[in-house]
Amino acid sequence: MCNVSVILPVYNVAPYLTECLESLMAQTFQDFEVIAVNDGSTDASLAILEAYREKLPQLCIVSQPNQGLSAARNAGLKQATGAYLYFLDSDDYIHNETLATCFTLAEKEQLDVVKFDAEPFTSRGVTAVNPYDSRAVLVENKVYSQQEWLATQRRHYNSPVWLYFVRADVVFMNGLQFVEGILHEDELFTPQLFTRAQRFMYVAQPFFKRRYRDGSIMQNNIYSSKTSYDSKRQVIIQLDQEYAVSKAAKQFLRSRRNALYMDSCSYDKVLRSKTPLNKWISAYLEARVTIRKARKKKGRR
Repeated sequence: MCNVSVILPVYNVAPYLTECLESLMAQTFQDFEVIAVNDGSTDASLAILEAYREKLPQLCIVSQPNQGLSAARNAGLKQATGAYLYFLDSDDYIHNETLATCFTLAEKEQLDVVKFDAEPFTSRGVTAVNPYDSRAVLVENKVYSQQEWLATQRRHYNSPVWLYFVRADVVFMNGLQFVEGILHEDELFTPQLFTRAQRFMYVAQPFFKRRYRDGSIMQNNIYSSKTSYDSKRQVIIQLDQEYAVSKAAKQFLRSRRNALYMDSCSYDKVLRSKTPLNKWISAYLEARVTIRKARKKKGRR
C-alpha cells in the first residue's frame, strides 16, 4: 500500500506523455503509485510508459482496448491502494509540490477534498483567460464544511477532477465511478463527490498545468456535437435523479442541473431532443436563457 494513488489514463498522447511523467518523478513527495491505464493507444504512448518503468518504479501499467476516459479511470480505481486519489490527465502535468502540499494538509486537517487551481496554456503560451482560478471566491487554508463549500461552488464552480485531491474512502465507500461512454463525465462525478465529502480546503496555487491542444474538444465547437449534447443530456437526467441527504446538497445538485440544462439550449437545434425535465422546470429555465440572450444582445448595441 501507499499513501497516494495517481490514476493516469493514457490514449495517444506520445508528444506530451514524457512531460507528464517527468512531473511525477519530480514530486517532492514520493510515497505514491501511478496507475497508468493504456486505453488502446495506437501511437508510442505504451512504449514511453514501458521506458519509464525503471525511472519511476512505482509505475503500474494496465492495458485495455480503447473504451474512453471514464472506463480508463474506472480501471485505475480498481487497482488503487492509496489512502488518497488523484486523477491526472496524461497530456498535462503538475507542479513538483502538488502531492506533498495536498497530502500534508489532508492528513493534518483530516480533509476529504483539497482543491487547487490550474494554469491553462497552449503551444503559444499561457492563456489570457483562466477559468480555473478560485482566489476571488475561496479562502485559502480554511476548512470548509460541506454546506459552506457548496455555497461557494454556486458562485464559482470547476468540474474537472484534476483540480481535486481526494480521500479514497469517500469514493469507495459511496461507490462513486465515472459514467462510461459519455463526454462531460466530471460534470456528474464532481457533484457526487461534493455532496458526499464533509471537509474541504483550498490551496491558492496553480499546481495543475492545463494544456489546450489544437483539435481537442476544448478547441472545437462542442455545440455542434451530438455526442456532447447527448452526454450532457444524460448528466442532466442523472443530476435530476441524484439523491441528496441535506438541503444544501439538494440545492447544489439542482443548481448544477439547471446550469447544464441552460447550457444545452445553446446546442444546434437539430441536435436537441425532447426535454428530460418536468415541463414547468424546462419552461422556467428556457425563459431564463431567452432573457439572458436578450440582455446580452441589448448590451452589444
